[in-house]
Amino acid sequence: MSHAALNPSLSLFRAPGIDGLICFQVVCRCAVVQGDPVCAPEHKTSLADAFAAYCADNDWIFVYTTVTADMQAYAKERGYATMAFADLLIADPQDDPELDHQGHHLRQHLNHARRTGVMVNEYFGTTNTDARLEAQAETTCDHWLTARHGMQMYLGHPRLFNDGMGRRWFIAEQASSVVGFLSMLNVGCFECSNLINIVFSSPAAPLYTNELMVTAALQALREEGAHSVCLGVGPLKALGQIDGCGGVTKFLSRSLYRLAAKLVNLHGRSEYWDKFHVVRREPLYLIFQSPRIGLRELIALFRALNFSVT
Repeated sequence: MSHAALNPSLSLFRAPGIDGLICFQVVCRCAVVQGDPVCAPEHKTSLADAFAAYCADNDWIFVYTTVTADMQAYAKERGYATMAFADLLIADPQDDPELDHQGHHLRQHLNHARRTGVMVNEYFGTTNTDARLEAQAETTCDHWLTARHGMQMYLGHPRLFNDGMGRRWFIAEQASSVVGFLSMLNVGCFECSNLINIVFSSPAAPLYTNELMVTAALQALREEGAHSVCLGVGPLKALGQIDGCGGVTKFLSRSLYRLAAKLVNLHGRSEYWDKFHVVRREPLYLIFQSPRIGLRELIALFRALNFSVT
């Protein structure tokens, strides 16, 4: 989640003497942090403590979203409440998802997209900019966003070609028109060097265009000898381990999460990525400063994740 720090609409906290930052936004006097502190592992605790003091000075409470086990251990030491709500999904590009019996349905889906004339190519925009293609990709993104309906949760509006350093793009085209987009970032977490952070296709794109782009990205990594790629966050069907809360708070939290998961189909994201042979899952947590989670924290969390009906 540290790539959220590239979003100019969010705030950044820095502490003197520590090379790092914390990305957050303030909603209802609650600072909602996206991911772990971005720094060397040995400085995480110091940077998090400095941020807690900064929040206290401003009379804010804080919530961390989507943090790793390192921060969960830190939170338990400080008496904060933690909830396991998702996994970080990791695949091995050397494990071709199209092969063997398990990949039968995926092959059928990919062949359907290929027969419609969809082709996926890597776009080297940092060295050879194509203004026409980029404009078409932005238009396709707008169409995709407009066509979304029902309950939604997302971090923010996709920024397709910003912050080009460390970014790779795979573009799906049909009849010389952009119908799909995939972005991959260079990262460093759990031995992964790459993160697939954006995948979408036009409402008019053939079925399984997204799958075609993902397999193209995996193939590129496979040919480069990569052995791991992060597929992003996969929410759980139900909250996992909860620490630091009373029985009533645990019950209400599990009930509310179950309702939200059903309305937004949170676990559907995890099921989607399973077809690409997830080989490793790292637990991700929510951290609440107070063990008595109130309405303010929930409102702040929902607004930070853009929970809405479209």
